[in-house]
Amino acid sequence: MDRLWLTHRDICPTGFDAEAATRLRAMEPHFWMRGRRRLVERLLGRLVDASRNARQAVELGCGAGGLLLVLEQRFSRVIAVDAYAALLEQAALNSERTELLQADVTRTPLPDGEADLVMALDVIEHVDPDALLTEARRIAAPGGVLLLSVPAAPALWSRMDELAGHRCRYMRSQLADELARNGWTLLGFTHYQCLLFPLVWLSNMLGKRADPDFERRPPAWLDRFLGGINDLEIALFGAVSLPFGSSLFMWAEAKPKASE
Repeated sequence: MDRLWLTHRDICPTGFDAEAATRLRAMEPHFWMRGRRRLVERLLGRLVDASRNARQAVELGCGAGGLLLVLEQRFSRVIAVDAYAALLEQAALNSERTELLQADVTRTPLPDGEADLVMALDVIEHVDPDALLTEARRIAAPGGVLLLSVPAAPALWSRMDELAGHRCRYMRSQLADELARNGWTLLGFTHYQCLLFPLVWLSNMLGKRADPDFERRPPAWLDRFLGGINDLEIALFGAVSLPFGSSLFMWAEAKPKASE
């Protein structure tokens, strides 16, 4: 496949090994992933000017490529980067024309200043945040937009975070500070799973989140029920900056460089 570029040497971020990558592939049908996709579609509708600013998008840490078709609908060129060959091979099946590149997301071979959108969803908590944000700024075009998501609320830290290789769960101020010091101007934020947050917090306090298999593969009826709550949240509040939730989304604009 001439759009899939592999070195066949996995570049493993600290705490995110091949086993974690395999678990990520299994999560694609999960209610959390389905709701996140709908929220991203809505956010891109707000952030991307289809008439002026929809030329090139880069996704850093694309995983199995569950959002590549969403990007392809809005951008004439889409490039996706991930460290794992197996995930990129799956992403090739989940996309139609995205160019797929195996590389370290904090140090890519992409050229400077060409990406109108850089997207990194649930990636920065696995790597050095300054390195990722500096790389995103390097490849962003003048006025380019960065869309990030991270696990939120340190109080929700659980065994699942440890298995996923997370460095932390973020507070909004922490991510805003990281953006500011690495060349980004914050434009907005919202949280995801606000309506489910009390249930997630209670489950965490009761210790039931200790079973990662149940959380990754809930019964079909529960998956549909919780997914319906996420869908309701996005339908009602997708245009509102929700103040809390289990995930945090932020979007920012590239600050002008001296040479721009």
